[in-house]
Amino acid sequence: MASSASVAALTALPFPTCPSSDDSDDAKPLPPPPASGETRPPPQHQQRPRWWQLERDCNVAMKALARAGEVDQVLALFRELRASRTGPGGASPPNVLCYNTLVNALAEAGRVEEAHNAFDEMLAAGVAPNASSLNILVKLHSWRSARFDLAYKVIIQLQELGVEAEVGTYSTLVTGLCRVGRVGEAWGVLEWMLEVGCRPMVQTYTPIVQGYCREGRVDEAKELMSTMENAGCPPNVVTYNILIRALCDAARFDEVRQVLTDSRTKDWKPSTVTYNTFMNGLCKKGMAKEVLEQLDVMLGEGLDPTDFTLSILLNCLCHDKRIHDAVCLLERSTSLKCYAGVVAYNTVMSCLGEMGHWMSALKLLTDMIKRGVMPNTRTFNIVIRSLCFRRKFSIAKSLASNQGFAANVVTYNTLIYFVFYYSRKLSEVKDLIFDMTAERIAPDEVTYTIIVDGLCRDGFFDTATSYFLESLEIGLSRDLFAVLTNRLAHSGKIWETIHIFKGMEEKGFIPDSSIFDLTIRIFCRAGYCHDTDMFKVNFILDTMLGKQ
Repeated sequence: MASSASVAALTALPFPTCPSSDDSDDAKPLPPPPASGETRPPPQHQQRPRWWQLERDCNVAMKALARAGEVDQVLALFRELRASRTGPGGASPPNVLCYNTLVNALAEAGRVEEAHNAFDEMLAAGVAPNASSLNILVKLHSWRSARFDLAYKVIIQLQELGVEAEVGTYSTLVTGLCRVGRVGEAWGVLEWMLEVGCRPMVQTYTPIVQGYCREGRVDEAKELMSTMENAGCPPNVVTYNILIRALCDAARFDEVRQVLTDSRTKDWKPSTVTYNTFMNGLCKKGMAKEVLEQLDVMLGEGLDPTDFTLSILLNCLCHDKRIHDAVCLLERSTSLKCYAGVVAYNTVMSCLGEMGHWMSALKLLTDMIKRGVMPNTRTFNIVIRSLCFRRKFSIAKSLASNQGFAANVVTYNTLIYFVFYYSRKLSEVKDLIFDMTAERIAPDEVTYTIIVDGLCRDGFFDTATSYFLESLEIGLSRDLFAVLTNRLAHSGKIWETIHIFKGMEEKGFIPDSSIFDLTIRIFCRAGYCHDTDMFKVNFILDTMLGKQ
């Protein structure tokens, strides 16, 4: 925490006036002196050289390419600009703005060494850096490489070149330190700012507040915010949102309510993000009633809910099994000026399916299509699962074969599982596997596990073993191996277990000690460690020693 002397000094310091925008820091070359007999035109009538406009246009294009992530194109354009800068006096380098754009693009892409090289080239070319150059380098070392020693070094280096650090420079450094948990060192930077006469701003303090909150030091964060107020630098809505999130994580909801009440007499106003944060915290604790109350407060403040607001509310209501309220909220979404998209409908339909309301799920599917919300694969999978829970297999399979639905492996896993464990018709399972193949949907580990376990349960051990060996084409799954071996062990299938080892070898998977260890453990848990059955375990051990 800052000392009282620091706080006192803070209140007396003026705000810094050094410029930070690129345009204000443009390093423009001086015009040549007039020749003998010439009269210099008034400054307002002097025309800038053509290359100045070329630099400006190139800089705009480089920034656009950098925003699009086309860093190599930025480099290419910069090289073209540099190559075009030739005149009677020889080549002249691009200006500081172009170099700043290049260095920043490389820094944002994580190309640290190239960014350094570009900056060194700028200095070697005689182009004087400005405050923006310093801020870019400090951000590079503080946020990208976390080399704070180099960040301090570059501040001192550019200070010797006449470029003073500004409040944005120090704030960037503080943010980087707090990101990696070095909050104490961030306080040292604040002290440094005060010593050089640079007054911190709210963006300087807020990362420290966030750092405290990340570490669970909420009371210290609150104390710092009080210090900010006393120093004439009151926290803003971003700072309060950070505090509210931390209070919600600690379930200190009464304090959140007090913070919101105090906002009426302080210089900040809660935003939609503020209420979303509070409602999300209440939702995680299952406090659905309080969540709806805060929605009313938010609407009373004239704030419009967002899609995230709707998501929070629906998740909370569905978790609390208040499905009727969730459906009503979906219907109200238009009047609330928020868009109920496919994710919102999926949330409610999933809850309806879990509660066994398959008819309501189908109705909601129809309603969303009527409203112009296009269902996705997850939507259909949710409805298919709810139908399967109610054993409506024919409707579920009909929906899966609908031309407007792109079934995936999850779809077929759901159908195969419920047919195996409820309908118990092997012919239907084979039809589903055939349909998967026809649709070019590759089975995954879950598919093989369902099939192998279902076949073993129905006594088709040879077929189950064949499917396991087929599954090796997508890699060895120890979980699937454990499922099959466990079924074999409880059915006394020793020879089949040995056959699995041989089949694995033929597929290129040599059973190692972990596979044999797993097998022995399974057989022992199945009761084969008694005297009468011990020879079976020894048989497996002999096989293992033979493979070794």
